[in-house]
Amino acid sequence: MESNRADSFLRLIQRSQRGKLKIYLGYCAGVGKTWQMLQEARRLRDNGIDVVVGLVETHQRKETEALLAGLELIPRKKQLYRGIEISEMDSDAILQRRPEVVLVDELAHTNAPSSKNSKRYEDVEEIIAAGIHVISTLNIQHLESLYETVEHATGVKVRERVPDRIIGLADQLVNVDISTDDLRQRLEEGKVYLAERIEIALANFFRPENLEQLRELTLRELAAQIDTKRRTQFIDDTSSNPDQLMVC
Repeated sequence: MESNRADSFLRLIQRSQRGKLKIYLGYCAGVGKTWQMLQEARRLRDNGIDVVVGLVETHQRKETEALLAGLELIPRKKQLYRGIEISEMDSDAILQRRPEVVLVDELAHTNAPSSKNSKRYEDVEEIIAAGIHVISTLNIQHLESLYETVEHATGVKVRERVPDRIIGLADQLVNVDISTDDLRQRLEEGKVYLAERIEIALANFFRPENLEQLRELTLRELAAQIDTKRRTQFIDDTSSNPDQLMVC
């Protein structure tokens, strides 16, 4: 019991010192994660919250690009790698700017080799540790524990992966879901990829059977995370006493 109380108090301290993390989780590109993240950013801005765009990938989707209008963008950091200029999120500039909320798209992204951190989720951990709230996006196939399941189900090797502890860090996890038929329709209409990629995508990763399995994995993972957080909250509520006082 004493150990539970100590752990509960430690969690309270950690939560008070770090920023909050919200993740929009989807089963595939094109379901609307970035769209919903930008919609929320605009609502926050309209309510007086200091929100900035750390990095958002529009993939040249006009509807998504339109939502960036009026939002403050942190300029990307440009780096040279093997003679090629690469632009990455400037986490140092975000830390210096210190907004209340920052948008960080595509959590599983691998940074350029010369970056301070190798993965974008590591940048996010630093930002949260500084007390800045983060809203991000992630597709289910990038979860480390589901790597082999996804490869077996879809035949696709997912090279960019995020450890499951990052999902566990999320204070809010939101499932962005549309039917697989609607997603394929969006792809055919050019709302997911550029025209030259559509036919290849429809014939490979965006096959109906692949999408259905990824959608099921997403719903299962979300249910598991909700159950875990509910059980953790129950332990906190029953084992901690707000009237305790420690005196040295």
